[in-house]
Amino acid sequence: MAAAGHGAAGTPGGEPHGLSVRAAPKRGYPGHLSRDTLSLMDAPTLSASACPHDTAKNLPTWIEFFLVLGQVSGLEIGYQHAADFPEFYERFREVDLVYANPLDALRIEDERGFVPVAMPDNYDEVVFVAREGTQGGLETFEGKPVGAVENQFATLLGCLLFGEAGVRSGEIRYYPSWGEVLAALRRGEIEHALLYKDFYDQLSELSLEGVRTVQVSQARRFAHVVMLNPERAELRPQLLEGLAKLPEHPLGQLILADLRIGRFTPFGSTEPIRALSQLTVG
Repeated sequence: MAAAGHGAAGTPGGEPHGLSVRAAPKRGYPGHLSRDTLSLMDAPTLSASACPHDTAKNLPTWIEFFLVLGQVSGLEIGYQHAADFPEFYERFREVDLVYANPLDALRIEDERGFVPVAMPDNYDEVVFVAREGTQGGLETFEGKPVGAVENQFATLLGCLLFGEAGVRSGEIRYYPSWGEVLAALRRGEIEHALLYKDFYDQLSELSLEGVRTVQVSQARRFAHVVMLNPERAELRPQLLEGLAKLPEHPLGQLILADLRIGRFTPFGSTEPIRALSQLTVG
């Protein structure tokens, strides 16, 4: 599977296009940060953006994440919102810091020479789902059409896990977003599908009505990656220090909990991701 960008054309969460903010916090803590904010007036300024699938239902928390990361790093980080993937890819030309899924980390490295900084401990996983009424495990995907989103790491991982289990699925039918994959499954257009686990975890019981969870992967291969503009590479140590401080920071703890992240660890090379992305699943 190619390591190019997503095929998602829709707006994952319906947020306004072109949002550019200096992070407007929602937790009522500006007073606690005002002195820090003043001290950052002469700090290096970075612009950041995050994967639309992650910000679709959690935009305020991501804005807070970059605000607090900047403050604990001794930087000023402004947020450049991308409501969908085409806009996200456009942002690659103007931002300094990106939180991207593994395949998009490769894309921004190839297109702009961005360097990897860190990876969180919430690994990207895939959920194998089927229409209610079907029975069995992964073997029931044998020869059957499977819904997924093109050029997503969860799709790649699902195909690799099929191969490891000796399962040869039928045609992979691509949809613009995970929400549309789920909708196609629920209306009976397909009976089997792959879903990105972070998307799946945010679904209500009502949204999963008529859907059977077959298996949730625990592959722990890769997670999203914090990527940095090579022109700002000298700030990588500061960012690493700031990311390491977040779990011990009172506000950082709350933000990471909202994002289901425990901590970040340094990540120095995308080559392991590239090697995995180039595997051909027969």
